[in-house]
This record gives sequence, structure tokens and C-alpha cells, in this order.
Amino acid sequence: MPGPTPEQVTAWRVTGHRYKLIAARIAGWAEGKERGTVLPDNEFFGIDASASTYKRAKRFLVSQGVLSTNDGPFQVA
Repeated sequence: MPGPTPEQVTAWRVTGHRYKLIAARIAGWAEGKERGTVLPDNEFFGIDASASTYKRAKRFLVSQGVLSTNDGPFQVA
């Protein structure tokens, strides 16, 4: 599955939804990373949000083809 376009990522930033702001930040980090690179801790991204908000962002990115998980840590897809 191809990842999101730059326009989609920009649109996520302006929605006002915290999980999409986090998703945009993570997508930017993931760009150019090798497949299987494990996602760093939430604090790395510098957005004050609950663990559940970060989890929602990560699951959103799985649906967008940016991240994957196989009952383990989230990683670059």
C-alpha cells in the first residue's frame, strides 16, 4: 500500500485533531527510514498528548501504510 501524499500529511496538520497532528509528525519522521525501523517513544515527537491519543495516531498510520505492527512494536511499513 502506498503511503500518504505530502498534501495529505499537510491536511492532517490543519484538522485540529491532535492524533492527526501526531500522525503527521510521525509520518515525517518515517519518511526515508528503512522498513522495520522501530518507532521511538512518544516523548521523541514532542507533542503533549495522552498515550491513547498516540496509540490512535499510530493505528491511523497503520491504515495509511506508514506503520505496521505484528503484535509487537510499531515500525516503519
